[in-house]
Amino acid sequence: MRPALVIATLACLLPSLALAEVECHAPMDNWQPVAALRAEVVKMGLTVIKIRADDGCYHVKATDKDGKPVEAVFDPQTLQLLASSNADHETGEHDEKPQN
Repeated sequence: MRPALVIATLACLLPSLALAEVECHAPMDNWQPVAALRAEVVKMGLTVIKIRADDGCYHVKATDKDGKPVEAVFDPQTLQLLASSNADHETGEHDEKPQN
């Protein structure tokens, strides 16, 4: 599956899940390193701006291939993408439309 299609599919499936509401519960001893997450995000076709830990999850700010901002939440143990959003950083609103 192409990275752009994955992101578009996730945008359709997860819009009702607010990024701030996602919580993870893996013990820190089981977390994958940030470098592993960065590699996964790059495989998705995104450019990482910032990775931080919050609510027990990894939160990533990145840009897509068109330079549009993307925010995503990952499980720190499995690196599974839990939620994502194309964010308009000027207004703080989330774009819930799928990307083509």
